[in-house]
Amino acid sequence: MDIQLPKRPWYIKYRFYLIGGTVLVALIVYAVILQLGPRTLQVEIVDEQIAEVTEGEFLEYIDVNGMVVPSTSMRVNAAESGTVERICCHNGDVLKRGDTILVLSNPKVLEEMAVEQQNYDLQQMQHRQQLVEMQQKSITLRSQALQANFELKKMEQNFELAEEEARMGVKSQAQLKMAKDEYDYDRQRTLLNIESLHQDSVLNVIGRQLIKQQMAMEAQKLGNSNRRRDALVILAPTDGQIGNLNATIGAQVSIGEQVGEIGVLTDYKITARLNEYYIDRVQTGLAATAVLKGHRYAFEVSHTTPQVQDHSFAVELKAKPSHNSTSSTQNFSIGQTLRLQIELGKPERRIIIPRGSFYSQTGGQWIMRVEGNGHQARRVPIKLGRQNVEHYEVISGLNAGDRVIINGYENFGDAEIVNW
Repeated sequence: MDIQLPKRPWYIKYRFYLIGGTVLVALIVYAVILQLGPRTLQVEIVDEQIAEVTEGEFLEYIDVNGMVVPSTSMRVNAAESGTVERICCHNGDVLKRGDTILVLSNPKVLEEMAVEQQNYDLQQMQHRQQLVEMQQKSITLRSQALQANFELKKMEQNFELAEEEARMGVKSQAQLKMAKDEYDYDRQRTLLNIESLHQDSVLNVIGRQLIKQQMAMEAQKLGNSNRRRDALVILAPTDGQIGNLNATIGAQVSIGEQVGEIGVLTDYKITARLNEYYIDRVQTGLAATAVLKGHRYAFEVSHTTPQVQDHSFAVELKAKPSHNSTSSTQNFSIGQTLRLQIELGKPERRIIIPRGSFYSQTGGQWIMRVEGNGHQARRVPIKLGRQNVEHYEVISGLNAGDRVIINGYENFGDAEIVNW
């Protein structure tokens, strides 16, 4: 006898298809969730990659290399043209005033000097001869004046004798009158002769003075010529260190051409070039510091050059005597490089984070903030402000006490959450 079996549900027949479809749908849903949710990455994180966000003193400054140069420099120019015959020093040598730097040769100058010397010797000989002749003439004039004075005195004595004889009755009044007329005539004539001799003597003195002046002028002219010869030897104008010496044996040097530069070693300054980004913020008077051999030196910006070249501009800094000991400045050497920190303002209380490689990967737009469990970090948007060589200023997105990853972002890719 046949037994009627109960009818099985329809899904029993299709159970395997239903299970497979359910698994497939679940996988698709999971994939969609993963795609729409935050991207997560498992990485290795060490403590050195994590830093704490703090509130502290933030000082914006520029970290730059500066070079020590003399505060005062003196150009060395050629006073005479010529060919470089000998170079007596090298760049960096310390010279005393009067030390030889270069020796030039100029045959034309030497030839002109020889002609000047010959002319000078000839003119001096002629002038000496004229002086001897004037000296002899002066002696003659003095002799004639002495003779004239003697004759005048003799005439006075003869007239006095005639007056005495007239009083004694030896001569008559007529004879006395004749003697007086002769005396007056001879006296006037002798006085005119004496005056003429005096004028001749004055002219003789003036003539000798003119000759001596001519001799002095000719000596000065010869001296100028000799200075042209001396100018062929270029000397150090002051004590200091020679630099920018670019002379070459056989090279031609023109009058007034700069052949070198003497740096006075009694004082120094620092020169540096800054990025053009800071051209509106760096002004004279800004403070700066440098560390050398364990000593900290204070400087201030003393001069800025607004002209931009190769995306940078030049600044000069001088030491602050009130902050640096006098002896300590002797530690500087010309050409030495110092690491400078130029302050762009005063310290301010700000939210700050240490510098790290994250900035090059994120552009400062976001950062990985460590979550509460300490083994997970999530990407959060931030806004950074100013920076120095140690810190970034945080404007928004982080609070004091937060912990963030500052290095290792090259391994994160586009992950929004990292676990470790």
